[in-house]
Amino acid sequence: MPLAFASTELSPGEFRNRRAEARRSGTPAWLWPEVPVESWHSAMAHIADAASAVLAGERAVLPACEPMALSLACYTSGAGPLLGYWREQGQVDAPEEASALLALHLEHARSRAKRVEAQSRQVVAALDDCGVPVVVLKGGHTAYSYFPDPATRPAADLDLLVPADSSAQAEVALAKIGFECAGRSRRESSWVARDEPGEPRSMWLAHAEDRWSIDLHQSLDFSAGAGAPLVRLDAADPIETSQPWPLDDAAGVLNQPLLLVHLAVHASGGLHSLTLLRMVEIVLVVRHDVESGSLSWDDFLHAGAAANALGAVYPALSMAEKLAPGTIPPRVREIIAEVAPRRARAMVDKLEPASAHRVDRASIAEHFMWVDGLSGWARQIASDLAPGSGFWPIYQARAYRLLRGRVSR
Repeated sequence: MPLAFASTELSPGEFRNRRAEARRSGTPAWLWPEVPVESWHSAMAHIADAASAVLAGERAVLPACEPMALSLACYTSGAGPLLGYWREQGQVDAPEEASALLALHLEHARSRAKRVEAQSRQVVAALDDCGVPVVVLKGGHTAYSYFPDPATRPAADLDLLVPADSSAQAEVALAKIGFECAGRSRRESSWVARDEPGEPRSMWLAHAEDRWSIDLHQSLDFSAGAGAPLVRLDAADPIETSQPWPLDDAAGVLNQPLLLVHLAVHASGGLHSLTLLRMVEIVLVVRHDVESGSLSWDDFLHAGAAANALGAVYPALSMAEKLAPGTIPPRVREIIAEVAPRRARAMVDKLEPASAHRVDRASIAEHFMWVDGLSGWARQIASDLAPGSGFWPIYQARAYRLLRGRVSR
């Protein structure tokens, strides 16, 4: 099979070996040494152009690409299944091999979506049975309300919000249905099924049987880093103001304008989060809800200001506008640009939708782009120097490569 590389399961230990080698090379997130970074960038540009054309109502043409680079771009951008759907609907033309590759991404995504939907329903039912109010966030909501097929908005996890005083009760409910805690931070905990594999099945697409987890949030408040300002979304009372989840009204979903604020804040938190799929998601949400009348830009600006979020949404809304011009009104763009941190704005303004998502390199400028004020710098530096911080080892490895002359940029 010509495309077997994309769906074949990894050999034992291969993922760990790739990760170790990437860290030694100073590019800890680049796990694909067989693909030149330039080829990935080129493929990303092609799929971003295709997405932009389809969103403009045009028929897109995806030119011939090296298959591994194209599959990797589809995987890292999250947009492979959506491009496969558009190709299936006749909105994207592609050469035979590229068409087969897009179809493979969509096939895996559809199989995965069926499994995820069943598991999501089970989790919500378990929380409802024990009386815990729950709100479904991000892709668990938008996949069923804004995308043309749930499979076209793949996600590695299900994000759920529960009241802080019910979080212990919710965790007990998850444990009873076979989940165990895989990690914990100040505002959330991560849960995986006990029989889920620990490593990805493929390095080239979101495999149908890849690991699926639950991120259990007890707060919507968000900070992009230790030195970044806090975005206070809890003040909007997200659980009490939620609307029914499309799959089961035992759960809720965020309503507007909180929905757009939340999506944009999380996509903007770091360039590692600003994928092409999340840009498309924002475009689809804005278009649908402005047309339906459920999203008012005045309400959005008021909610964003109240939550200290207007500067924090700048990267995602700027990239959404570049991808689909006319999505964000000029007045809104001017206001969020005025309050966005200077370093973040300078970095984002140099980017395009195809180049915003960072996988191939770690940037010190990006790491500090949200730091605000002297106290923010103090908090960020203290966090980076703390035991267990992964920041300095990454840049030490990169510096080692530069000293050895192995990179030129």
